[in-house]
Amino acid sequence: MKTILVYFICTLLTAGMTNAQMSSAQKVLVSVTDDWNSSKATLYLFDKTSDGWKQHRSVFSVSIGKNGLGWGEGIHPHQIGEYVKKEGDQRSPAGVFELDTLFYGLDEKAPDGVTYPYFPLTKLTRCVDDEKSSVYNSILEEDSLKKDWQSAERMGYVAPDYKYVLVVKHNPKQEPGKGSCIFIHTVNVPTSGCTSMNDEDMLALLRWLDPKKKTVMVQLPHSEYYRLRPEWNLPKLLNN
Repeated sequence: MKTILVYFICTLLTAGMTNAQMSSAQKVLVSVTDDWNSSKATLYLFDKTSDGWKQHRSVFSVSIGKNGLGWGEGIHPHQIGEYVKKEGDQRSPAGVFELDTLFYGLDEKAPDGVTYPYFPLTKLTRCVDDEKSSVYNSILEEDSLKKDWQSAERMGYVAPDYKYVLVVKHNPKQEPGKGSCIFIHTVNVPTSGCTSMNDEDMLALLRWLDPKKKTVMVQLPHSEYYRLRPEWNLPKLLNN
């Protein structure tokens, strides 16, 4: 009974934290799939106004992991279910996540009209997916420290997929085996765990982002979104 009570209290506290994160967010990306195993999603954009959340006119058709979604590690309460994100499972993380405060790409400079901070990928840029490494789930330049990993994405070579790359802050505590290197990037086909979209849609998303406004990403199956919407203070999806 004591264990159940502690779990219940922790769930209430973390749910409150998610609600607080959503309340303090000024922009939200919402990616919704038909079910846990779908590799396609619809991406909605929302801006905070004095009247609440306002849905952006642009709605994007995107791809996610080849095997669908699994509960990830983000700023949402721990969830119990059949599908849980693990390293190499080709599922995208479900939950609520912060975005990194910069984006990456293959060009020397950011596209016109984009104010979000930009870092050009180099031939030494790596995202480490070796769960035994001390820098697991980190992006770094390979010559910046002593190498202790056996595998990593060579991001500067991933063309055209990494033409533009936004980092989803999944598994921020870098817990081994819970998933790494989760991005939003170009080329709209099912992925190994990222969210991908057409070039022109990615450009529209990047131009919509504002470095001065806190932005979070919500990614859930349709049924879970509606189950959790009141508890997590999620935006209402119009015409859906």
